[in-house]
Amino acid sequence: MKTLLLFIVFIGIRAVRRKDDEQFQANKEILHNDPSFDDLEEIAENPLGAKVLQTVALQIKSGEGIDSIVSLLTNLKSDLEGKQIQQDGSNAAIQSQCKSDMDSYSQRIQLAVNEINDVEFKVGRLESDIEDYTGELELKQSQIDTFQGAENSLRDLRLKQSANYNKRLGQLKEMINAFQVMLPKMHELYDKVQQRDSESFIQEEAFANSFVQLANNGPSNPILALVQVTSMMDSRSIQTIIEKMEVVRDSLITSVDEETALEEQAIRDNDVTLNEIFNAMQALTREKAADDESLQDTIRTRDQQQKRGSDAQAEFVASKTGMKQRRGQCQELLVQYQQNTIQRSREIDIIKKVQIIIQTKLNVVKSFIQEQQIS
Repeated sequence: MKTLLLFIVFIGIRAVRRKDDEQFQANKEILHNDPSFDDLEEIAENPLGAKVLQTVALQIKSGEGIDSIVSLLTNLKSDLEGKQIQQDGSNAAIQSQCKSDMDSYSQRIQLAVNEINDVEFKVGRLESDIEDYTGELELKQSQIDTFQGAENSLRDLRLKQSANYNKRLGQLKEMINAFQVMLPKMHELYDKVQQRDSESFIQEEAFANSFVQLANNGPSNPILALVQVTSMMDSRSIQTIIEKMEVVRDSLITSVDEETALEEQAIRDNDVTLNEIFNAMQALTREKAADDESLQDTIRTRDQQQKRGSDAQAEFVASKTGMKQRRGQCQELLVQYQQNTIQRSREIDIIKKVQIIIQTKLNVVKSFIQEQQIS
């Protein structure tokens, strides 16, 4: 009787357990089909979501109430939101600095471009000035060479004119000296002839001997020919010849004076011309020296401008390179910020979903934790 009773109790317990198991399976299937269960599965795939569910599992096992769990999740969400606010501020500061850096690079690039354009304009103008100064120097050197050639020609001409003058003057003086020698002889001859005309034959022979002696001055003496011709003339003819000879002599003396005056005037005129050429060459030399100094100053200024242009070009390249690098850095920081913001927004959404599910579907959470063996 007792055994039968125990058997009946056992059968009853098994029936209850079977019914509870059936009810548990039915409840489990209901919970598993709940949409929140799918949400929890999705949440568990996220690293932070998995950690949150582990935290919730520990809280549930430790007997913490819903309010305590929700408060913990709220604090975790607030911490993430605080980090996001902090990162928002940091990103705003970074983007502000990036904009400032971009503006600075843009300003440097514009200044470099302005410098390059200004240098190109000034170098072009300086190159034109250099060309003008070079042309002026070549022109002045050509003028100096022309004056130098004219001076050399004048000096050569003066030497030739002086030589011709000295030659003419020597010839004139020789002729005058000849007349100066001949005229006294002719006067002596005239006196002899005049006496001959009035004296005897014996005296005439003496006169003839005197004439021969007068003429005997050597074969090269021009007087000989004259004496030979005039010794046979009468005194009146000789007087006429003497007068003509004196006229010629006086004319030769006048020619010497005139030649000397002309030579002296030519020397003065030549000196004046040479002095004018000298002054012109000196003036051109001074102008040429001033132009050359201006040319060298202009070349130095052009070289300085070209150095300035080279520096500006280097600054332009450096600014463009720096701007490109900085833009890349800023873009990387912005992308990182955006990715972090998206990730943090997902994490905050996960916590919010877990909060909502815990507050509305705690059994689903417990069932999910138990089934997934989250601890």
